Amino acid sequence: MTLAGPSHVSPGLQAFTVLIARGVQSTVDGLSAEVRQAVLAELFRMGARASEEHSGHTPCPPYTLRLDVADCRMHVELDPTRTRLSLTGLTRPRPH
Repeated sequence: MTLAGPSHVSPGLQAFTVLIARGVQSTVDGLSAEVRQAVLAELFRMGARASEEHSGHTPCPPYTLRLDVADCRMHVELDPTRTRLSLTGLTRPRPH
C-alpha cells in the first residue's frame, strides 16, 4: 500500500471526520453539481476550522449549527471531542 500526503503532521492538528446522514444523502445527490460542491466545500471548511479551533483545548460538548449555503438550509452537528462533523439535515426552498 502506498500512502500519499505530507510526511509529517503538524503538532496540535487533528483530523475531523465529515459525515452525511443516510437520510440526507439522497437530498445531497439530487442537488445540481454547483450547489452540491458549495455544500460539501462548506462542510469540509467547517471541519478544518473546527479542527484548528478545538485542538488541544478542553473537551467540548456537541453542538448544532444551522446555516444557509447556496440557497440550502444546512443542519450540522459538530462534536469536537469525537472530531466529527455531521450533516444531519438539508432543505432547499421549493421553486415557485
